[in-house]
Amino acid sequence: MNFPDPCNAVAEAAELGCVIDHLRDVVFRIDGLGSWRFLNRAWTDLTGHALADSLGSDFLQHVHPLDRDGAEARFQRFMAQAQEPLRHRLRLLRRDGSFVWVEASLRQVLDAQGQPLGLTGTLADVGERLRTEEQLRLAATVFNGAGEGIAVTDPHGRIVDVNAAFEAITGYRREQVLGRNPSVLSSGRHDKAFYQAMWAELVDKGAWSGEIWNRRADGALLAELLRITAVRDAQGRHTHYVAIFSDITGLKRQQETLERLAHYDALTGLPNRVLLTDRLEQLIAQASRRREQLAVCYLDLDGFKDVNDAWGHAAGDELLVQAAERMRQVLRPTDTVARLGGDEFALLLDHATSEAMVFGVAERVLAALGEPYLLERCSARVTTSIGIALYPQHGHTPGHLLRNADQAMLRAKRLGKNHACFVTEDEMGVSERERHALALRQALHAGELLLVYQPKVDARTRRPEGVEALLRWQHPERGLLSPGDFLVQVQGLELECEIDAWVLEQGVAQLGRWAREGVALSLSINLSASALLQPQLAERVAGLVAEHGVPPGRLELEVLETAALADLSAVVRTMEGCARAGVSFALDDFGTGYSSLHYLRQLPVKTVKIDQGFVRRMLSDAGDMHIVRAVIGLAGAFGVRTVAEGVETASCAQALTELGCDALQGYGIARPMPVAALAQWLAAQGDGA
Repeated sequence: MNFPDPCNAVAEAAELGCVIDHLRDVVFRIDGLGSWRFLNRAWTDLTGHALADSLGSDFLQHVHPLDRDGAEARFQRFMAQAQEPLRHRLRLLRRDGSFVWVEASLRQVLDAQGQPLGLTGTLADVGERLRTEEQLRLAATVFNGAGEGIAVTDPHGRIVDVNAAFEAITGYRREQVLGRNPSVLSSGRHDKAFYQAMWAELVDKGAWSGEIWNRRADGALLAELLRITAVRDAQGRHTHYVAIFSDITGLKRQQETLERLAHYDALTGLPNRVLLTDRLEQLIAQASRRREQLAVCYLDLDGFKDVNDAWGHAAGDELLVQAAERMRQVLRPTDTVARLGGDEFALLLDHATSEAMVFGVAERVLAALGEPYLLERCSARVTTSIGIALYPQHGHTPGHLLRNADQAMLRAKRLGKNHACFVTEDEMGVSERERHALALRQALHAGELLLVYQPKVDARTRRPEGVEALLRWQHPERGLLSPGDFLVQVQGLELECEIDAWVLEQGVAQLGRWAREGVALSLSINLSASALLQPQLAERVAGLVAEHGVPPGRLELEVLETAALADLSAVVRTMEGCARAGVSFALDDFGTGYSSLHYLRQLPVKTVKIDQGFVRRMLSDAGDMHIVRAVIGLAGAFGVRTVAEGVETASCAQALTELGCDALQGYGIARPMPVAALAQWLAAQGDGA
């Protein structure tokens, strides 16, 4: 009969104990009273507690206080009746006071009669697993809750997942794109070279970002601001690509609308002064190379003001549209007709072989524009005065040619209108413009210039928030003149800066008086391009503000977009210098100049003023309504306030308020008025001025 060798049993037990001590997980045994009876060395590694200090102690004292009640209840239930092995997560306290999450695997220990003696099992550190699970949950929440569209592809470009925003933006359901290439979204607007360059940068740098045109599931174009990032494994191999994009279609549409306004007249669709000047520069260069002539014709509609006064702006606009179409029909495809503003137009005639040829075109234009206009509410007839300048005889630059043609047009009016006149030698000498400038300088020194003030109100409350200072000339013979009647002729002259300086000084002085009287009004003052580009402007404005005690935020300077863009870096420095003195800037007639997002980002302006031409027609013209909505939306995107000029009716004011415009200005609010009348108007509004 063979008996077990006691020595072998001891050796096996020792070997087993050694194995248990080297296990990563804690192996434990708890007696029926809840005291530790056995713990391997992993216990000390996990908690920092020495085995000798822990054995014999109550296991609950090592359990986190927030988990003790639950752990004790489970221990009691498990001891009371036989159960299947139990898994339970809880926190154990470390010696240093911190805690560690563990997963306990428990099993009953029974005596020979099957009665429970205690529990045995293991404790596994699951802290890292829980942190990983938390990160995965967080990532999933971000992925599914992000407002940007997200698509994940494998290294071969096949889509493996998309989020809810991807479905909402593109219109494709997740199951429709899984396993497919992102080219399913391609719009066809980018060529092969575009995508090759994109992937070359992505492979080389691990990321690519930019604007891209794709197409929605319904076929509509989709503009995206897209960033693609490569995901690498530990060996640096690309395992996935993550594309994150936002929908900028609306913003791009607004930008396209405003960029078109930079070069085309909104009413007639003709090129505006900016595009005309650009084309004229090109034609001058071509004519110089070919040694040919070209002609510049300056047109003004005689009697147009009478149509406006008699039948209103809508009828006048309709007449301008018809006149533009008549000129298109008369001219050759290579010629250009442009609207300069109001009822003034310009023609560019390339290959002007002779004066007779140019005069023949002018006569056809006179005849076409002289025919009756059948308008919605009336029939009207106007004539036209045309001035003609030839290159190179009458000038070598766009400005010179246009000025001389303008002088010839004024002579055509003096000759009885409905005439076409070429530039004369006299008009190329001392011009009427220079004579006008002399008279205006005398008016400045004689005290004939004055300021009136037009209120602006909050669009929602209709409460007065400020006024705009407007220049007037009390002419001894012609009566009270608006700036359009006398300032245009001195643009670019030194006199223009002198008048700006006078307006600035008078306006700031009045603003200081209001501040001392307790009238909390802001004041807007218009600046010309010449004044804006003066290097000492910021210093002068700061000095005036300090001299008259103007509180910060009360003075706003208005500039035209085209003025601000003449020397962008210099203008930004001037604006920033004025801002340090508490003076802000507004872009006037926004939408009629360059209207570029690039410039709106760079210029530190706080307000844009929507041109009154768009505002007046917005309720009757869907195109103008779209422009107004686009300007308000664009301003909101950049955190800039909007002021609508030319508000003449309550319905127009209400529509602007609903579109989100911030402030209103126009005859429907209040007409420009002297200081005394303004005080009475403010009192009537309840401001107590």
